[in-house]
Amino acid sequence: MNQENPMTMAMRHALGWLLAANGVGLWLSALLCWPELGSAFGEQGYGRWLPLHLNGQLYGWTSLPLIAWMFFCYRVDACLTSSRLSRGAVVLWTTSLLSLGLSCLLGTTSGKIFLDWKGPALWIFLGTQLWLWLALAMGYRANRVSWSKPQRIIRVLVLLGLLTVPVSLWITTSPSTYPPIDPSTGGPTGASLLGSTLIVVAMMLALPHTLGLPATWRHTRSLVILWSFEMIAFILLEWRGGSHRDMAQIVGLALLLPWMILIPRYWSQATWPKQTKSFRLFTYLWWCLLVFTGWLEFLPGILDRMKFTNGLVAHAHMAMAGFTSSYLLLMMVMMGGKRAAISLTHGQRMWHIATAVYVLSMMLAGWCEGAQYAWMSESPWWREGLFFLRFGCGVVMTYVSWCWWRTFSQSSDV
Repeated sequence: MNQENPMTMAMRHALGWLLAANGVGLWLSALLCWPELGSAFGEQGYGRWLPLHLNGQLYGWTSLPLIAWMFFCYRVDACLTSSRLSRGAVVLWTTSLLSLGLSCLLGTTSGKIFLDWKGPALWIFLGTQLWLWLALAMGYRANRVSWSKPQRIIRVLVLLGLLTVPVSLWITTSPSTYPPIDPSTGGPTGASLLGSTLIVVAMMLALPHTLGLPATWRHTRSLVILWSFEMIAFILLEWRGGSHRDMAQIVGLALLLPWMILIPRYWSQATWPKQTKSFRLFTYLWWCLLVFTGWLEFLPGILDRMKFTNGLVAHAHMAMAGFTSSYLLLMMVMMGGKRAAISLTHGQRMWHIATAVYVLSMMLAGWCEGAQYAWMSESPWWREGLFFLRFGCGVVMTYVSWCWWRTFSQSSDV
């Protein structure tokens, strides 16, 4: 019996986690529409289910395709040892997430959003990351002679960087560390948003290179210089501090706006497979919406009205269900070839239409919530109606994610 390719295995698990996380999200949406449903689960109420949805999306759906990407870059399938270690890493990764889910349902978490790891779940996850590092290191060892010196240097630097991840996670999950928000307003800082998004920009610039697409690259050095300048700006702004009323923070975040045009223009220099056209289009659209609205919502007056409302939910889903999912689907189609393209094209438009309606409904809800606070003690018709609309969007998105997982799992065409 042939062993499953580690990349394929990671992508299959990723789609499984997308389905699971969306299923939990649908349950959360149902609880907001019909609160009486929560009584059936006793202590396992909304607050304990929410981390399962958030962590399933981040550590499951988002992380596993990136792990598959690293498997691709380090050619772990070319070595029997690294291939076995890689498949084991995927199984351990899913096991870690299951242990985290159980921990959250039992009420044992760090209390930090996206950093809920605590107790046995944390140690299992830290061990999993070290196992994954070993799999990549073995892949590097087996293939290093086939790479040029710059390619070897980049891969070594990435491996060294990955070694810091378990330590960083252990530190950031501690109650003694403070989240990257502005203490005076409770909102994000422009610097924190700039820094995190620049990591995404770097990944987008690197994607066609790591996939080996034929291209005539121009202006690469200029883009690297621009990116480096903006990273320096991030470091200075983070050191300086400031709120969304600080002009330096506003201008700093605006440094991301040129990438709305630069990324598509840079990607257009590569020759992409035909089946990626729609996936690239949706990635471009959501990227532009995310960057522009992210800067717009950071402005004084707008952030003050939206930051503690469903407007934040809208922007989070624009980032995750819109842009991030589009980018990950594009990556999976590139790595999975015909198999992934056939499986993931089905329901693609349904997904993006449902996501757009979801984002618009929650954006409207957030804007109305910020205008007056009577909804906290009442159930206004407009808010209830938008919640039911959101539930309908969740049904569609969960159905599409089930279709993706089922067709990808059943396909035998690698």
